[in-house]
Amino acid sequence: MIRKKTFLALFSLGLMVHASFGQARIDPVYSIWDVTLGQPVTQVPDAKVGEISCGTNGGPSGQALASFQEFMTCLPESSGLREIGFNYDDEQDYIAKALELEYKFLQGGTSVYAHPVIVSLLVDPAGIVQGRRIVTDNRISDLARRTAFTLIQNFRARYSEWSLNCADIPMKEGEQPVGKQFVHEMCTGASPDGGIQIAIEASYLRKKGQLAVNRETQQVNTGYFESQTRFEEVLSPYIPMSAQ
Repeated sequence: MIRKKTFLALFSLGLMVHASFGQARIDPVYSIWDVTLGQPVTQVPDAKVGEISCGTNGGPSGQALASFQEFMTCLPESSGLREIGFNYDDEQDYIAKALELEYKFLQGGTSVYAHPVIVSLLVDPAGIVQGRRIVTDNRISDLARRTAFTLIQNFRARYSEWSLNCADIPMKEGEQPVGKQFVHEMCTGASPDGGIQIAIEASYLRKKGQLAVNRETQQVNTGYFESQTRFEEVLSPYIPMSAQ
């Protein structure tokens, strides 16, 4: 059953889609890019996001929070900053799903450039947002996860005016390519005024122990690979964790 508050939005969205099918899309009510670094985290609107929780360095949600105001509940990282994660409000996704499968392309979820991601804010003890973190979500199908490392291309384009310094990270002991492809790249840079530092890391590889074929059964090991993009942006003098 469709929730009562979605009826009007559903009707309006349906009209919009039929009027301009090729251009229609659903944007989140509030996204990670709407946060202004340097503002109090209490200014981030609780009502415009989904679930709020303590972050786990880009991993799955930690302790649930009722509000961004509870940021001090979370344990600090080595930098002293606390990671506060959130996901996007699912109301518009709910509407898209109600419009049946032909409108599946409208569904966004917590994503950046169409890649499912885990997003979080980095907050100092005074409650000021010092940074943002975006990590591709590994809790998706292997087929979708294979392209996660390509998200770095979108970030490079977004920050093309920052004179990024990008370099390949050599293959470590035990690592292997996925098929014939091995990607491990790190880009770092600063804003033109030097006030913001960023680090972007992408990897597509097999880590030590992630064999393509089971040696005993000779069956192909599905899911035994790493494909990920990690993005961090922090105000100086803080340094992105992945660049340390």
